[in-house]
Parts: sequence; structure tokens; C-alpha cells
Amino acid sequence: MPVAFAQSESNISIGSLFGNFTSADNPLATFVNFESIGDKLGIELSFTDLLFYSAGMVVYGVFIWNFYRFIARREMIPLTIKKYETDGKKITSIIVYIFKYVFVFPLVVLVWFVVYSTFLFFMAPDLPRDIVFLVVISLVVTVRISAYYKEDLAKDFAKLIPFALLGIFLTSNVFFTTEQVIDRLDNFIPFIGKIIGFVIYAIIVEAALRVLFLIKRKILPVAEAKLEEQIEKQIDEKIKIHVEKIDEKHENLEKKIEKETDEIEKKIEQETSEIEKKIEKDNGESNKDSKSE
Repeated sequence: MPVAFAQSESNISIGSLFGNFTSADNPLATFVNFESIGDKLGIELSFTDLLFYSAGMVVYGVFIWNFYRFIARREMIPLTIKKYETDGKKITSIIVYIFKYVFVFPLVVLVWFVVYSTFLFFMAPDLPRDIVFLVVISLVVTVRISAYYKEDLAKDFAKLIPFALLGIFLTSNVFFTTEQVIDRLDNFIPFIGKIIGFVIYAIIVEAALRVLFLIKRKILPVAEAKLEEQIEKQIDEKIKIHVEKIDEKHENLEKKIEKETDEIEKKIEQETSEIEKKIEKDNGESNKDSKSE
């Protein structure tokens, strides 16, 4: 009995020892239970929410980085489309011009507007939806106006303002759960129809800027045209100098060939005359010999 009692007492002590050992005493438990990472850091967010935030920032950064350089160009349409404008037909140029600024440009503005409005809608939950749309269309119009002045300024607007808003969002106390994101998305979808009005406004501004730019290009000399003219002059001068050097070398070569040809002809004539003299001399000697005989 004493032995059995001792064994049971030891079993109780061991069981109570392992029973009091919790996951909090195990450092690996913190890393195994991903959903409790937010609680361990003192944040009321799950691992899924943290992953969602990281992915959202990456998508936001990739979108801004790839799109700001495109929308900040004065000529937003790729230059490869110009191959259709150089066939000498005026009607083709008109069709391509209409295609670029009536169909492609509104589509680009619409994509930028919808995507960036969606990001800003989640980053600034305290702003009314109308203010969100106003901020986004103001940014688009500001970038387009700046592009006709200086493209570098337009790039700064298109890049710095979105990233500044991201910095404000990261330093604020605005956090979303997955359910809140779905709820805000449901509230955002009914207002997509209003975007068409903002896009039309952007098209009108772009058309006015384009007309003013074409008028300026007709009246005032364009810096790019001056630069191209200077480059063409420099190229022409270099080509002229190069051609003159080639002509000079060609003339020297012709003179050298003529000189060598003259020398060869003189030498041939001299050798021919010597041979003729020798033949005449030999003939004269042979005649003398025949007469003496």
C-alpha cells in the first residue's frame, strides 16, 4: 500500500505539473497560433486582418507607381500608335486623333478614378463620398493641367499626393476588419454611377487644354521643335564636315593614282624606247654583217 500510495501521489503531482503548463509558457505557441498575433502585440486585429493590410498597401503602391507616370505624360497614348498617322492620309490622322482623345483617354481616366476612389474611400472613412470623389477628380485634373506645363511637376503631383495620403492613413487610428471592408464596399457601389459626371468634367478640361496647346504650338515656337532643329543643324554640319573629309581623301587618292599612273606610263615608254633602240641597233649590226659578207 505505501508503494501504491507513493506512485499515485507522484502521478498526481506530474499531472498537476503538466496541467498547469499552458501555451503562454511555450514561446512556440505564439508563432503557431497566427490569429493571436494581434493580441500578443496589443492590437485588436487578427492575423488575417494584418495580412489584408499588408496586401492592400502593396497593391496600392504598385498601382500608384505604375499608373502615375502614365497619367502624368502630356501624350498619354503610347507613341506606337503614330505609325498609323504617317501614311499621308489626312482622314487617317483625324480618325486616330478622335480614337485617342474620345475613347482611350476617358477609359484611362475612368480606371484611375474608380481604383483611386476605392482606395481613398477606405483610407478616409470620415470623408463623405462626394468629398472623396471631389478629391480624386481634383487630383486627376491637377495632374493633367500640370502635364501641359511640366511633366515632372505632373509626376510629382500624381505620385506624392497618393503616397502622402497613404502615410496619413498609416499614422491614423483607422483600422478595418474584413466585415467592415465588405460593408463599406457595399455602400460604395451605388455611387459608381456618379463617376460618369466627373469623368465628363475631366474630358472637357482635357479638350480645353488640348485646344490651347495646339494654339500655342501654332503661334509660339515649341522648345522641342527648336531642340530638334538645333540637333538637325548639328547633324547636318557633322555630315558636311565628314563628306568634305571624304571628298578630300578621294581627291588625294585620285591625284596619287594619276601620279603613279603617269610614272608607270613614263617608265613603260622609257623601257619601250630602250627596247626599240636596242632592236634598231641589233638590226643595224646585222645589216653591216650581211653587207661585209
